[in-house]
Amino acid sequence: DDDDDHYDEHYEDDEQIWYDISSRPPPLQAIPLPDRLHVPVLDKNNLASSPTTSDSTVGTLPLSPVVFGQDPIRVDLIQRVVVYLRNKKRGKRYAAKTKTISDVRGSGRKVRAQKGGGVARAGHRRPPHWKGGATAHGPKGVIQDYTTKLNKKTIRLGMVHMLSQKLKEQNLIVVNDWNLESFKTKHLSKILSGFGAGGKYGKGAYLIDWVPKPDDGTQPPVLTYRSLPVHLTVAAGNLPKVKVVSQRFATVYDLLKYEKCFITVSAIQALEERLGSVTY
Repeated sequence: DDDDDHYDEHYEDDEQIWYDISSRPPPLQAIPLPDRLHVPVLDKNNLASSPTTSDSTVGTLPLSPVVFGQDPIRVDLIQRVVVYLRNKKRGKRYAAKTKTISDVRGSGRKVRAQKGGGVARAGHRRPPHWKGGATAHGPKGVIQDYTTKLNKKTIRLGMVHMLSQKLKEQNLIVVNDWNLESFKTKHLSKILSGFGAGGKYGKGAYLIDWVPKPDDGTQPPVLTYRSLPVHLTVAAGNLPKVKVVSQRFATVYDLLKYEKCFITVSAIQALEERLGSVTY
């Protein structure tokens, strides 16, 4: 009995709370429509110092309910587009062919006596485990096509629902532009780290931008390559879990893969112009 009392007193002193449910932060609630469609526009120059305060906000942007306000989210459409994109990336396996025993050059005569030689029996000189012999279980010369077909309308609908899902889960961050002053990785990494994105241990960051060409034929205000600022492309090149694309090449698969999506105002306008006419 004395040992039991000593045991209880020893462990009563060591009792500590490992997890207190009362201190758990409340779950993130989705903003209801149509209030969800009014998003703040952040200034990239202030994001490095204050990513979530009002000092970085330069205004609000009303989003199109057709492109960003779909509810409920059609998960079946997103799944079909993801399967289509993965199969398209897998592509085709063209007609490779290896020689079987009937194709490889060599005599069919029995090379040695069946018994008495102290070695394995051999009926001909073309077995797969011999040098210069046939290949077992190789490709048979058939084109293996893994690509699948999907209507363009379905692909656009999947993109619309994926953008609506990003906005619903509050992972769509709108930036005024990505015209960085320098191509140094340090500046972009500091901006993304304020949102816990980018880097080896951060969340995935998907940067969507679009620098259109002026109508009068002049050059854009910043140096661009494939409608993307050169400084942004170079700065993101050394950052893991960061991908920079033009709005023309944004895909449903990448939006699923990268948790945080940083999109510019010009890219939103181009997406709404391109996807605004999509209907069921």
